[in-house]
Amino acid sequence: MTHWHHDHVGGMPYILRMLEKLRAQDPRVPKPRIHKFAEKKTDSTFFDRVADVNPEAYEPYSESVGLEAVLWPLRDIQTITVSDPEDTNLTSSVRAVFTPGHAADHASLLLEEDNILMTGDNVLGRGSTVFEDLVMYLRSLQRSLALMSIRRPTLPGIYGTPLAGNAGENVLYPGHGPVVPKGRDTLRRYIKHRLEREEQILALLLGTPGDKTFSTEAMAFPEKILASYQHTKQPRHPWTLHQLIEVLYADYDTKMYPAVANGLFMHLKKLSRTLEELPNAPFYIADPLPTTPWTKEGRLVRCTRLPSFQYTTESIPDAARNEQEWWELMSVPWVLAV
Repeated sequence: MTHWHHDHVGGMPYILRMLEKLRAQDPRVPKPRIHKFAEKKTDSTFFDRVADVNPEAYEPYSESVGLEAVLWPLRDIQTITVSDPEDTNLTSSVRAVFTPGHAADHASLLLEEDNILMTGDNVLGRGSTVFEDLVMYLRSLQRSLALMSIRRPTLPGIYGTPLAGNAGENVLYPGHGPVVPKGRDTLRRYIKHRLEREEQILALLLGTPGDKTFSTEAMAFPEKILASYQHTKQPRHPWTLHQLIEVLYADYDTKMYPAVANGLFMHLKKLSRTLEELPNAPFYIADPLPTTPWTKEGRLVRCTRLPSFQYTTESIPDAARNEQEWWELMSVPWVLAV
């Protein structure tokens, strides 16, 4: 399993029961093993889902007891290989690659023989995805791109392989949506999109909420706005998440505001820290963290008032834990700090 979200694990009890019935008809059907990166905060929800499944329906992990034995913890770069029962010379290998960000336990799966990456929810067949941790998400996109860049292109004849004009590309199999034929290009575009959003936020913070002319220009040409206005001494007007959403997501229904607010909040948190203060990835990555060039000047934004529900002593607002806190968080003012 790629991660703990319900749309990826919710069907597992039914699959286990189905395989148990098949095994009753044909004993040669092996007991399945469920592999996933372990995550203490969320795995309990999966254990609850399989609580009513017969323990004989799966192969338990020998180092765990009780319901926890249903899960075989993945290790980063672990490769699982299976052989064709009719020809043991034919094998298929899947390599688990730890790619947190969309979720803390998120994994991508590399199909070794085909040079295809199953991206889970880190990359979707259409549109962009949400994330729990922006820094880790960017690092995971970098890791996926670096991995695919050293692999041979996906061979013709594999489903989703580009037929023309995409030489040197690798196919991605996303968790949602159609197959992605231009894998490397798509990973680059995902990273670029996040940096463009970062620059749009900074450009908007140079203006005044409600100034539609300025906001339109900031959305279309953020680099130009930043280059022209960044070092001027004009007053810095505070913006709330709600006001940023009204510009950046003008076509969205207000009921979607709490959902899109999380992504913008992650951007503001990233811009509130220096590059040195941002966490390191839990895996080796040679390239620097994708970020706008202006972050070299230090912290770029700050909040002027913490929310009433603040749980820690940090100077950056804590993430909201319920809808009421989200609506308060969207009224917290943020200003450009440079």
